[in-house]
Amino acid sequence: MFQLIFIILFISVLALIAFCIFTVVGIGFLSFLGFEYDSVKSVLFFFLVYFCVNTPVDFVCTFFLDIAKYVSRLPHPLYKLLESLLDISITFITINVIDYFMSSICIPYTTGILFSILSYMLSQCSDFLRKERNKI
Repeated sequence: MFQLIFIILFISVLALIAFCIFTVVGIGFLSFLGFEYDSVKSVLFFFLVYFCVNTPVDFVCTFFLDIAKYVSRLPHPLYKLLESLLDISITFITINVIDYFMSSICIPYTTGILFSILSYMLSQCSDFLRKERNKI
């Protein structure tokens, strides 16, 4: 029982750290690109909703994309193209749906597109750095 509690606590702490890092980086990206908000509380709520919605949706889409890759033997360049289009599209749709329902924030479409692209590029850079670190 103690191990289960420890694992849940450990995963919760990791999720909180990831959320904090993502929020700080996200606020920087979005503010630079024209993101407008009424209060810091609304920004934190926006990123909490974004993080809670986008993470599982992205996981499920990547799972199905991986299945398609191995079942139909997609070449790696085509897989990466589909992955990028899917990730950017999901991020853009998620941001715009949240923006629609939250009156305390305003995200122009160009900001949503640029944030989606930058978010994908940042995730690819972190994946690359993680792979390089594991080689050492």
